[in-house]
Amino acid sequence: MLVPQLYLNGNCGPAIALYTKAFNTDTDSIMFDPEKEPGTFVIHAEMHILGQRVMLSDYGGTAPGSPESTMEWVAIFESEEALREAYLIMNEESTTITPIGSVSFSSCMVQFVDKFGVRWCFML
Repeated sequence: MLVPQLYLNGNCGPAIALYTKAFNTDTDSIMFDPEKEPGTFVIHAEMHILGQRVMLSDYGGTAPGSPESTMEWVAIFESEEALREAYLIMNEESTTITPIGSVSFSSCMVQFVDKFGVRWCFML
């Protein structure tokens, strides 16, 4: 089993809130560091996004280089309506790479970097 983990360098709480709303999901588990901002600084969290287990943490994310240069999260949606709804939620403060629309291999696709620096591709 391969499980992706996002290191969000202090932005884990807001990222969890955004992803929960965009993907209509819940956090499966969350552990906070009692010595750093109790109830705020996330040691470890897990959620399921479109059926995929994802782990998140406030630790890490400070290494030189950008994860978007080597990795992209591809989210495959069941309907264009669900894709557009999730994108509308995540679009705030994001940077668009490929505008939403039809491409040769998908009737609807969009690529962007969210406000936390995570690169996404939403497609049908």
